[in-house]
Amino acid sequence: MTPLLDGICAVVVTYHPDDGLESRVASIARQVDKLVIVDNTGTESSTLRLKRLAEALRSHLIRNAKNEGIATALNQGASWALEKGYRWLLTFDQDSEVDPGMVEVLRDVYGSCEFAEQVAVLGANFRGSIYDKAFYDSESIDGKPYWEMKAVITSGSLISLATFQSVGGFRDDFFIDYVDFEYCLRVRAHGYRVIRTVEPLMKHAIGNPVEHNICWRTTYTSNYPPLRQYFLIRNTLILTRDYILREPAWVLGTLWKRTKSLLLVILLEKDLASKMRFCALGFLDGIRNRTGRFA
Repeated sequence: MTPLLDGICAVVVTYHPDDGLESRVASIARQVDKLVIVDNTGTESSTLRLKRLAEALRSHLIRNAKNEGIATALNQGASWALEKGYRWLLTFDQDSEVDPGMVEVLRDVYGSCEFAEQVAVLGANFRGSIYDKAFYDSESIDGKPYWEMKAVITSGSLISLATFQSVGGFRDDFFIDYVDFEYCLRVRAHGYRVIRTVEPLMKHAIGNPVEHNICWRTTYTSNYPPLRQYFLIRNTLILTRDYILREPAWVLGTLWKRTKSLLLVILLEKDLASKMRFCALGFLDGIRNRTGRFA
């Protein structure tokens, strides 16, 4: 057995969770040594519900009086795990539905990696919430069960807490979007590496996806609320400034994806005026490197 399973603590960040949270979280709790729930809802009803869930799963609950953002919540979970002596943190969004053998696969993938001691983040490939296929390429290279990546999403990522201590935590001022990507780019800048499983290990939604058929082609819109458009635009521009020289291919690819997503918002999504207003604010704050407006 690799040392990977010697101390995995999972953290799930919640914010007004739906009715399926209990079953999804229970599936995670069964696979790890300890589960931490960090709640950003801040309401009495949410606190009571999550207290019952934490007690049933013998998990630890951290309650925030208001929405502190996913970065701060993840840092709170990581700090608790470090205090308890855990070596790895497995991070999740509240809507991710994990496969029963997810952690075992993560362990095997880590054990097969020839540069495992350099791995700071091991992410999981996943299936989309409205289509049953892998989100990322699920073809292996030379039979390896992983791809080396520039960045991976928060949910389903196994993070070395030793590296976390070395390079610092997630950027609190990013609040939500690109918190994960910024952390991955930063650990790479410190000489660590990021990998992702070839095999999809969970079901996960990017935004609130809606399918559209345009000219015999199927596409999807994310339908993020207006405030999320602000963080998406602002944090993209901040990452561009910080990493364009170090990771030019990733940055240019991300700018292109954000441009295409914005075009889909304009063409296909509702509440356009409000979304464009928040996009404009995000653009202005991103250019000025201002991060305190809404967080």
